[in-house]
Amino acid sequence: MNEDYIDKLKKVELNILCSFIDCCEKLGLKYFMLGGSMLGAVRHQGFIPWDDDIDVGMLRDDYEIFLAKGQELLPDHYFIQSFHSDPNVLFNFAKVRDSRTTFIESSVKKLDINHGVYIDIFPLDYYPATLNEQKHFDLERRKLGLRIRRSLTLTKENRGSIFQEFTRTLVGSLLYIKYPKTAQAIAAREKLFSSVPKSDLIANYSGAWGKKEIVPVDWYGNGIIVKFEGISVRIPEQYDKWLKQVYGNYMELPPVEKRVSHHYTEVIDLDKSYIEYINR
Repeated sequence: MNEDYIDKLKKVELNILCSFIDCCEKLGLKYFMLGGSMLGAVRHQGFIPWDDDIDVGMLRDDYEIFLAKGQELLPDHYFIQSFHSDPNVLFNFAKVRDSRTTFIESSVKKLDINHGVYIDIFPLDYYPATLNEQKHFDLERRKLGLRIRRSLTLTKENRGSIFQEFTRTLVGSLLYIKYPKTAQAIAAREKLFSSVPKSDLIANYSGAWGKKEIVPVDWYGNGIIVKFEGISVRIPEQYDKWLKQVYGNYMELPPVEKRVSHHYTEVIDLDKSYIEYINR
């Protein structure tokens, strides 16, 4: 994509974000910018220049209220996508999609789902307090992930060694006995994620950074307001600790060769609905 088109894509995402924030304010819900969006807000006061993601997190209770009540408060062309509203999705978080556009990613290109441009909305859940509980939880999480992974179209960059892929395929296949339908595994993983009693640790289980995104609850707090592309947004109170845990020296720019987007897309069209492509 050329720079003008990337700027146009970011504008579509910013419009979604503004509507999302307005919806949260009307419902009295709290959210936090996460990951690269939080880093962008702190380091660039907006998008990381070479990235086009917007990631947001919500505590589980607020997240569930947003899923239940948010759709009626959003413009008609925005769709809150989760495995509840779009049964063929393979993730345990939500997206707000602009149904007038197209953003078909390689990993889900074969799925009959809404493929509009989106922002990600992640539920923030508690992490078990004791080591034994953590080990059991992590094992169940990995098993369910391997079962669900079998239904994704993996890009070369997301595959491991031949031995790793053989092992993952074998375990995933064995789990078909318990979860013959992928939707069953998705529902079981959702139940697992939301099952942990209140603790001092909170996690974004669907985030890109694994255990690095398990942090003390008080790092989030009530959040603080900063600017993101001129928009007032909320980030965790102790954002410095969060960003250091995930990115290290986060104010230092990465080498030029690593300044790339991590999306692998088949089609991006900001002027046509994904429906026009799915029906071809």
